[in-house]
Amino acid sequence: MKYLFIMFTLLVTDNGCSNSKINQEAITLEYTTQGKSAYKSITIQKKRVSKINKHGAKPVNNVLSEKDWTKLMAILKTIDVKNIPHLKAPSQDRFFDGAAIGKLKIKYHNNTYESQSFDHGNPPKEIAALVKEILSISKNKE
Repeated sequence: MKYLFIMFTLLVTDNGCSNSKINQEAITLEYTTQGKSAYKSITIQKKRVSKINKHGAKPVNNVLSEKDWTKLMAILKTIDVKNIPHLKAPSQDRFFDGAAIGKLKIKYHNNTYESQSFDHGNPPKEIAALVKEILSISKNKE
């Protein structure tokens, strides 16, 4: 397990490393947002985007282009994945229904790195580019 963690950490910390050194098929990116009456879940894997637009709904699957996956991996490479659970949200509107709750999960084999909740539309700056790209891909697949 430590070996997998080290390999995944190398992906995101060593800018000279090629993404081919890890099993990209084992990476899953998940972004969820929920509010009083809204829910959305976006799951991205190397060749697929899956969206659920309300609780209990069946996922809608689409093909993910190699270009989109490469862009996501380039952004992911700049993030300290092991620090994601410790990132602080820049705002707190979600506490009084001023914003939907957003959350990011990155899974690699049996390891899951999950952010604390944050206001949808205002993620911590360290993951903002990744969240923006996930949302952009999801929107383009509608």
